[in-house]
Amino acid sequence: MSVDSIRFGEVDLTTCDREPIHIPGSIQPHGVLLVVDRRDLAVEQVAGDTRLLLGLDPQRLPGHSVAGLLDAEGTAFVSARLGVAAEFIPPITRLAVRSRLGALPLDLTLHAIDRTALLELEPARRTSGSAGDPIAQLKTLLAAVQVAASVDESCAAAATALRAATGFDRAMVYRFLPDQSGVIVAENARAGLESFLGLHYPASDIPQQARELYRRNWLRTIADIDYVAAPLLPAINPRTRLPIDMSHCALRSVSPIHIEYLRNMRVSASLSASIVCQDRLWGMLVLHHYSPRQVSADVRNACETFAQMFSLHVETKTQAETSVARLRARHDLEELFGGASDARDARDMGAVIERWNLPRYLGASGAAVYLDGRQHRIGHTPAPADIDALLRWLNGINRPLLATGHLAAQYPPAAAFPELASGLVAVRLSREPRDYVLWFRPEIGLTVRWAGDPSKSVKVGPLGERLTPRGSFAEWREVTRMQSAPWSEVDLEAAEALRVALLEWVLRGMDMARREQLEQRVGERTEQLRKLASDLEAVEERERRQIARDLHDDLGQVLAAARIRLAGLCSSDHAEVRATADAVGALIDRASDSIRSLAAQLAPAVLHELGLFPALEWLGEEIERTFGLKVTTTDDGRAKPLSHEVRAILYRAVRELLINVAKHAHTDAARVETLLQQACIVIRVTDAGVGYDASIGVAPTHRGLGLISVRERLALIGGSAQVLSTPGGGTVALLSAPLSAEEVAPGAGAP
Repeated sequence: MSVDSIRFGEVDLTTCDREPIHIPGSIQPHGVLLVVDRRDLAVEQVAGDTRLLLGLDPQRLPGHSVAGLLDAEGTAFVSARLGVAAEFIPPITRLAVRSRLGALPLDLTLHAIDRTALLELEPARRTSGSAGDPIAQLKTLLAAVQVAASVDESCAAAATALRAATGFDRAMVYRFLPDQSGVIVAENARAGLESFLGLHYPASDIPQQARELYRRNWLRTIADIDYVAAPLLPAINPRTRLPIDMSHCALRSVSPIHIEYLRNMRVSASLSASIVCQDRLWGMLVLHHYSPRQVSADVRNACETFAQMFSLHVETKTQAETSVARLRARHDLEELFGGASDARDARDMGAVIERWNLPRYLGASGAAVYLDGRQHRIGHTPAPADIDALLRWLNGINRPLLATGHLAAQYPPAAAFPELASGLVAVRLSREPRDYVLWFRPEIGLTVRWAGDPSKSVKVGPLGERLTPRGSFAEWREVTRMQSAPWSEVDLEAAEALRVALLEWVLRGMDMARREQLEQRVGERTEQLRKLASDLEAVEERERRQIARDLHDDLGQVLAAARIRLAGLCSSDHAEVRATADAVGALIDRASDSIRSLAAQLAPAVLHELGLFPALEWLGEEIERTFGLKVTTTDDGRAKPLSHEVRAILYRAVRELLINVAKHAHTDAARVETLLQQACIVIRVTDAGVGYDASIGVAPTHRGLGLISVRERLALIGGSAQVLSTPGGGTVALLSAPLSAEEVAPGAGAP
């Protein structure tokens, strides 16, 4: 079967990844779809029971104007929304509109792509009482996840709150794994149902084109898997001569493959909402019901808005957890090299490493360092002879960093010691001699619980020689052998950081003769590392500005869309609904304000447009607003030309110092002064807080890493940082950086 000949509903599992699910040509029959020309609001195509909802047979509707089908209020809403000058109008809902000939109140959802608009009409359904109020439920859903301390806790809270809000029999959070398979990470189900928590599903269960649709469209529902699809009449749009794209259509008919999949699970109705982080499909919120269940438009809107906010919450929590892991690894590295300052040769360094808990640095069970022909082993490792053989293999493949959770698959001799080294991270320290640092993880004997045997995912179905979804979802266990826990991205970053640090130490520790021969190369390498660090700083700054733009533009648009959806409820005839909608609107407004503030702090426009000192004045106002710390800023009035890189680093350094003061100095005021001294700018940050004993060489733990970061970043630009402090006597931080030697661009003359 060629790609061009594949049609919706005429596929099996060998071709379902190419099924055009966005153009099904039909809808679920509990509503009506009108395809309308935006220019004249004339109906071009129809689907569904139009006689029940609109009082006219479907054959009579093409050519009718929307004004002849809906009352004046509904027509005005459609006309206003479709009159917006935009190629794409996202779905927006109006509750309880009236048709001119039909007897039922209707919920209307519309969206448009280019000139074509899709109007979806469903009988209005409301649940009495506050428990059925979608706005109140949205507030409950948001409150449930806000108090969660981690991603896992957030997922568990989301599953519990979603089932309570919607009344479905089962609510789950499904997370995609790196190999594109998925796992149920959270679940809440009614009593008597078998638990799916922890079950894995193969990647083939959700074809690639379905994942792409889920990334673009937040919500999908199926009211009854036994529905008879209502075809679109005519099937091809008479104006465009093309099938209608229903990607954003709530009534969109669903692939028979997916219907059969749900039927095999004995599910009758479902709702799924996407979890999208950094524009990638992270997972899904999945609801199952074991009898037909229709979800009203207002509840769907509440679930969609929650999915959008939950996606942001998961993204933020994930980034925070990663940041904590990076900070811990950095602290451990500083601890190692704090104790290695007196090491003069490989023997001394080996002794330091043996005393330090090197396995903990990467969460390993054992580690080995090969320096200058000597092995240093810590924890549970293979025997020295096995490590020597492993090193010969590593020398043969000649890679600076190797990470694997299944060493025996690449290096078969490792099958002899899986309890010691099923996982390996190896970093090469030099070319000649070839020194290495190795970390080992043991076999974990991981038991993967699959929802059915993934190797028996197909069978011959009722349509003849056609492959269909597997019929059994009974738990099937697969025990992995000779595999360790996977290495994380943070693990690999930490390994590379140690490699660079040890490489620098190895170069410093060479004997004088070799040092003289390699002095020029060492200088070049150091300069390369400094340039790399400088480039990374510039990349970080660009990423901050990009994140700020993404927060302001993308998430701002999402919140604006949510605000627009609430507008319909704000005009409701029910005072309680209006009041609750106003309250949620206020929450969205506060979230918008917070996003604007965070975007400004990540990349303040004033820094790049007006210069450093205006940016520091703005920063002082932000610190006072956020922490209540009164910041006074002064400048000596003398010109201080600075490059963009120096401005950014100085601004970040002052921000770090002021946050430290606000959090730890126990004072209500601080002072920031900018001065010109010789060919340098000097910034003095002063507070009269509790201070600390600066004679010990490092600030308390809650300040130390921040000050170290400030010193490192200033060193990249030839600057410095000095801190003067005594217990009870306050703290003075002095930052300095060289002025720019180049002509300063207009608008950048002020520091």
